[in-house]
Amino acid sequence: ATPRRWILRNDTVDMNAAALTESRVAGTSAIRAPPRRRAAAVRAPTIVVSAGRRATRDAHESGSGSGRREEPASLPSRRAVALAPVAAALLAPLVAADLARADTECTECSNSNSSLAPGDKPFVQSPSGARFADLREGTGATPQPGQTVVVEWVGYTSGYQAKKIESTRETDAPFAFKLGAGEAIPAFEEAVSQMRVGGIRRLEIPGELEEKLAYSRDPSQRYAVGPVPQTLGGRRTLDFVLDNRTLKDFNRTLLFDIRLSAIRK
Repeated sequence: ATPRRWILRNDTVDMNAAALTESRVAGTSAIRAPPRRRAAAVRAPTIVVSAGRRATRDAHESGSGSGRREEPASLPSRRAVALAPVAAALLAPLVAADLARADTECTECSNSNSSLAPGDKPFVQSPSGARFADLREGTGATPQPGQTVVVEWVGYTSGYQAKKIESTRETDAPFAFKLGAGEAIPAFEEAVSQMRVGGIRRLEIPGELEEKLAYSRDPSQRYAVGPVPQTLGGRRTLDFVLDNRTLKDFNRTLLFDIRLSAIRK
């Protein structure tokens, strides 16, 4: 299994709207049959039960216009009922093996490099496990430990439906933190420490390393470091992925685009 390709949200909306419009148009002819066709419907024939009894008509079949009598549902045989538990016991190991194989076959689901299209820029993996791709090289200074940096960011739950968490362009709330002081998630610290002012870097945090490189699974400690979503919708989106126990590790893969705007001395 490979990660789903990135598509714009508005493209998704347009495609869904087109499909919905097409289904509505195609479905109008099936709402009501033409009057002549309805008038020519064949009525259910009279069924003679036996001599000496009056003819009867099945009212339900006459109303439906099918002209057929419903056959009684056949019951399973005693042998089939007796063998059902045996069949279930024999199939259980096969089903468990398929589920286990599905989990092991998705070792690359959190790695976007496994589904690159021609012309895509690959991520470079650091020793920590975080992956970076420079979308634009900066021309300014490189921050030093102890300096306060100001960054713009947009985040996505790339491992689960690629939902946008939040964007500082929409909230007008840049994230400022002191480099090396533990005020940002470790992956952010590592990404910004190697950037230049004006540069844009894409950061991918593998789901299996999310708690190590990003946010805590403990809700009370999660937002002790930034970036912290400023909107309720942003927090709900991120919390759902981190708190949902039914998701696999690769579903918790996060992606951030980071722009280093300034360095405060």
